[in-house]
Amino acid sequence: MCPERAALPELSIRTRAVIVQDGHVLMDRTHHTDRAMFYWLPGGGVEPGETTEEALRRELMEEAALEIHVGRVLYLSENLFVESGDYRHELILYRLARIVGGPHGEPSDPRMHEWHRPGEQPGPLLPADMARELAFDIADGFRRPIVHLVTDERPSWRP
Repeated sequence: MCPERAALPELSIRTRAVIVQDGHVLMDRTHHTDRAMFYWLPGGGVEPGETTEEALRRELMEEAALEIHVGRVLYLSENLFVESGDYRHELILYRLARIVGGPHGEPSDPRMHEWHRPGEQPGPLLPADMARELAFDIADGFRRPIVHLVTDERPSWRP
């Protein structure tokens, strides 16, 4: 890799499901035992040639054996950060979703899913700006248009 590119972040496109039932949100608890507990919403990477809707349906089936209906985009989140020494740039589309079936057998890539009211989970829901917006939108009934969020924690040595 040329030196100019070595300092560029790794770019990923992700999608996450906002699944709410009775004020509780389906959250994915970190499985890293070497880190403090934190949560994010279920979902994952979008593969080339796959829509975010297809990716979400695939990820929830792989991780929880759940069949979901995928609704509209709620948030576009851009995150620039360093994690475990790796410089990352994520674009995440958060989409409203609901469970329509399952679980169907055992998940092929099981995760630690838990239901919590936002703000009542034992560790932070990340990214923090999305967690704030989610709490607002649950109370408001998800009436707003798409919200664009940016978390910029780029390192000082960035290009």
